[in-house]
Amino acid sequence: MSIHLNEDIIEEIRSRNEIVDVISRYIQLNKSGRNHKGLCPFHHEKTPSFMVSEEKQLYHCFGCGEAGNVINFVMKVENLDFLDTVTLMGQWVGIHVEEISSTKQEKEEISRKNKIYEINREAALFYYRNLSKEKNLGFTYFKKRGLQDNTIKKFGLGYAEDQWEALNTHLLKRGYDQELIFQAGLVLERKSKDGFYDRFRNRVIFPIINTTGNVLGFGGRSLDDSLPKYLNSPETLVFNKGNNLFGLNLAKKEVGKDKRIIVVEGYMDVISLHQYDIKNVVASLGTALTKNQGELLKRYSDEIIIAYDSDAAGQKATLRGLDVLGELGCKVRVVRLTEAKDPDDFIKHKGKEAFLKEIEKALPLIDYKILLAKMDNNISTTDGKIKFVKAVAALLKQVKSPVEVDAYIKKVAMESQISEEAIKREIFGNNAYNQLNPIQKPIQNRDKYRSKSDRYTNKYNVQSVQPVQPAQKQGYLEAERSLLKLMIQNKETFSKIKIAIGHEDFTDSINRKIAKVIYDLYNIQEQNVDMNMLLNHLDIEEIKTLGDIHQILISEEYLEKALIDFINTIHNHRLREERRLIETELSQLGKKENKTQEEIVRIRELCTNLEKISKELQKL
Repeated sequence: MSIHLNEDIIEEIRSRNEIVDVISRYIQLNKSGRNHKGLCPFHHEKTPSFMVSEEKQLYHCFGCGEAGNVINFVMKVENLDFLDTVTLMGQWVGIHVEEISSTKQEKEEISRKNKIYEINREAALFYYRNLSKEKNLGFTYFKKRGLQDNTIKKFGLGYAEDQWEALNTHLLKRGYDQELIFQAGLVLERKSKDGFYDRFRNRVIFPIINTTGNVLGFGGRSLDDSLPKYLNSPETLVFNKGNNLFGLNLAKKEVGKDKRIIVVEGYMDVISLHQYDIKNVVASLGTALTKNQGELLKRYSDEIIIAYDSDAAGQKATLRGLDVLGELGCKVRVVRLTEAKDPDDFIKHKGKEAFLKEIEKALPLIDYKILLAKMDNNISTTDGKIKFVKAVAALLKQVKSPVEVDAYIKKVAMESQISEEAIKREIFGNNAYNQLNPIQKPIQNRDKYRSKSDRYTNKYNVQSVQPVQPAQKQGYLEAERSLLKLMIQNKETFSKIKIAIGHEDFTDSINRKIAKVIYDLYNIQEQNVDMNMLLNHLDIEEIKTLGDIHQILISEEYLEKALIDFINTIHNHRLREERRLIETELSQLGKKENKTQEEIVRIRELCTNLEKISKELQKL
């Protein structure tokens, strides 16, 4: 069932959670002009570019573009869905969403979700007490794996006894509803339909906890020959294993300055690394990485290190994970633990420093795939060389950077003793030269330096007879923003632009405001104006536009030509707008039958101005 909370409820929760107060729980904010500024929690940065507007109750990161209101922020930083976010934020300000929802169905759905969280928490406590109350198979297992008592407590590890209804009986005695216990995935219904039995029996238990401390579900490892060896909770109202990562609740606070997360396969890999003080580590809940898990990793880290098991299954899982992360544009490297089966085994035998050295030696995504291709083919034979190069060529076709492709071609040529030219042709066919040397192609027209949106506006199409207004508007807006980009960080360029136009000549109101700030800053200082200086003088909406300006790229080769063209575009637009206003006024005056002397003089004045504008437009 889909929940649709009353908009008044959502607005009340949003308004009572003041954005500066909420965001300050996660990052340090400092007053900066009319805004607050801090280091963005969504990407790695050394210079603060995350801006929060107390006035508008919005945030915007100038660096990565993330933006929204306080609810958007909590959803993203805590990895929660909308309902859980609103429920959590409601609790912060004393609003219980389930009590004030619009309909009876909504109240029941929210209440059921909260009850399942409560049942899961009670189950986790039950399993933990089982483990710690006396010597048992679970306690013996964890001790044999080298876990300390404080580690067991930190992860809330537990033990499900070898009994059919131990947990179910406990939960019923605590007053929980049998149907909700079933919906939580903790029990299974008997085939005879006359009762329920525990899902987890004779297993050590790993609670799966989200970033706000709610127990979503459980993983259980068998202590005998029962299959499967590892068993997870099923999909429930609160748990989807493809959307969560084991250990993220702890790792999100430990990513460090490098914003790096290590991804391993198993629960014990995460726990062992934690015990050795490597805490920026998560596990993918026994499945190949999903797109949602990849998005989650990308949100919390700038670099993802894959450290899966070294066996064949682990390598296959690594490749699937690499493909998912590669498609999302993540920076990925792969650890090859050749001297151990998995991270748990490696760190116990080699220690923390040795593991960290392996992390530093981790291979970039393409290098890892090239290594696997080399391992699959005997390059000491002609046939092996051919297969190896063909496999690598297929990989390099997917690489967008010509510089990277060229570097890998040189590397593969040395290893295979096959010429670079032959490898290029294998990748690009007979167009290899042009593919790798696009800069050497002759310039066909003067529009090459423009952005796409600017390049194809009707202003630049000399054969266009009827200009299209939206495209024309896009052209002058692009020109204004391009000029702003050129003014920032280059006072010499600003001086040239200042001679031609003033800040009042910028048509768009936000562009005009940014231009005025730039002009004012250059009037009081000698050094170049940079983006960070501007942030202190702009509000949240203007910062969003500044972010767009920051992304504009203009070739140095065509800088002077671009400068003239942008200025002419702005003049052209201003003149056309003046002409339109004159023609409108002339049309209105022309409709009058008995014109006054003042109106006749005004018509002559307008006609003179119209002629001047037409002549100026012909010059542009």
